Amino acid sequence: MEMEKFINTGIAEGWVRKTGNSERKFINGQNQDCPIYEVRVDKLHFNVQNGRIATFISRYQAEHPEGLPQDQTELDNLIAGMVEADNPKHLKTTMLDIKNKGQQQSAIILTNGVVIDGNRRFTCLRKLSAAENTLRMLRCCVFPDTYDENAIKGLELEIQLGEDTKQEYDAISRLVDIDRWVNEGRMTAEEYAKHANMKTSEMKNSLAQIDMLKDFLEFCEAPGAFHIAQDLKLQGPIESLTTRLGKVKNKDDREEIKNAVFANLLCQTLGDRTREVREFIDNLIDDDKLREEQLDYTVEVLERLEEKPDGVVVTTEYLRDTFGSDTRLKEGMKASRTVARTKAGNRNIKNGQVRAVRNALSNVGEVDVEILHKLEPEQLADMQDGLQSLLEKAQEVLDAVQKNLEG
Repeated sequence: MEMEKFINTGIAEGWVRKTGNSERKFINGQNQDCPIYEVRVDKLHFNVQNGRIATFISRYQAEHPEGLPQDQTELDNLIAGMVEADNPKHLKTTMLDIKNKGQQQSAIILTNGVVIDGNRRFTCLRKLSAAENTLRMLRCCVFPDTYDENAIKGLELEIQLGEDTKQEYDAISRLVDIDRWVNEGRMTAEEYAKHANMKTSEMKNSLAQIDMLKDFLEFCEAPGAFHIAQDLKLQGPIESLTTRLGKVKNKDDREEIKNAVFANLLCQTLGDRTREVREFIDNLIDDDKLREEQLDYTVEVLERLEEKPDGVVVTTEYLRDTFGSDTRLKEGMKASRTVARTKAGNRNIKNGQVRAVRNALSNVGEVDVEILHKLEPEQLADMQDGLQSLLEKAQEVLDAVQKNLEG
């Protein structure tokens, strides 16, 4: 619908009001002063293309093979429930704030009624309308629905991801959104990055993390169920795994290490997971016995996934019940890692002895004998005493090394 028709029709029928205010938005590479309107909530709908909502929908479709409701009201009610369930406390706080002070931050809608930015505010106003038995109005900027799909997505990204002060997506939802738009060919990586104010390196890292996330879900026999990664809060571990594994050159080694980490994530054996994933990978690289033990556990995890009864859908609850509560499996994995961590600590202590000698030699090597004549007598005397002590200590260490070499 054309802007003028939308506004004039809405005003005539009583579901649009002019406010006389405007708000500056950075759209399509330039600042625009956008008039603020109030639009009645029963004329508005959720945007199923929104990155966060798309993650909600992936969960629903995994649990409901029949698909989404075809009726628009039913669909809006379903999505409203998803938005509320995502963070009930935050939604309640926002709703009380709107009730007491009114809506402070404007939303963005299209002339077809689709809410591009402001899903939480829209949900709150819907709930308040139901509680008060009166239809509330959403304060918003209005843009024409003549935008094509990519232009609408660009608009959403610029609003929700392109401003430093806002972050509407959680980390997993953002990866899912990039996957849907970049990997599925709707936008180039460069286009998405420009709209979302991302650096080229950030986009490259995100695409690598998406691949790792998909590998994890394939491992779990839950391809495409990104909500599972969201439930398990895997963004930090996946980022650590992607970064550290990129330094492992051998393909077979990478696959074994990756699957061992996946198995431990499923069994919830890692405490500070982001840090422990890095440490675990380093130990798997250096300790053949640890890798052999962890691969045995990994095989057990995979076999149990294969034994899943036909017709059972892999969900977060299924994974938690099957692996997270298996004390024997978890304790075995932890014990194996603890032994390896101790060995690695001892190895680091031993390597530290060698580094200390090399550092001492390096420090002495930095002395430039050509400029010693410029030093004061007191400085030269101080150096002489230090070098004499160093020679004595070096002789003591050398004698101990020779003794150990001789048996």
